Amino acid sequence: MNPRRQIDILTPVVRLRERRLEVARQQVVATRQVLAAAEDALAARERAIAAHDAALARLDAWFAEGLTGSAALVEGALARRDAVISRRDQDLAARDDDREAVQQAREDLDLALQALVRAQGRFEAMSGQKDRLRLAWLAARDERQQQDLEDAGGPRSVPARSVAP
Repeated sequence: MNPRRQIDILTPVVRLRERRLEVARQQVVATRQVLAAAEDALAARERAIAAHDAALARLDAWFAEGLTGSAALVEGALARRDAVISRRDQDLAARDDDREAVQQAREDLDLALQALVRAQGRFEAMSGQKDRLRLAWLAARDERQQQDLEDAGGPRSVPARSVAP
């Protein structure tokens, strides 16, 4: 197969590899966004748990100072403490889910990065092969043109004309 035909065959393959490379890049961007969102959710959950701990510490400090105030106030504080403990337990359970989501997003990002590296390698291989073929084809063309010029510059043979009577 001549080099020009090989170049014609490789051109759509290189375009396909380029499109796949772009898709892989977009997938990496998307998985990075998912990871960032999961990390933000985990950080928010951690802040909520810290706020619950602070609220419990304030209530416990109030109870440690001595129970001053009406029975309704003490009952309200106890109910508030139970509610804070309940929400804290819910957030602790949800934090585990958030950690799993972050871990899954990291794994997805690793896979997307591996796919990007493979796509980049395949694109560069096909593009490099096409470039080498194109350079070889151009060199052969230049060689033919140079040879034609050298042949044209040599002694010319003039065809004999016949003289009509």
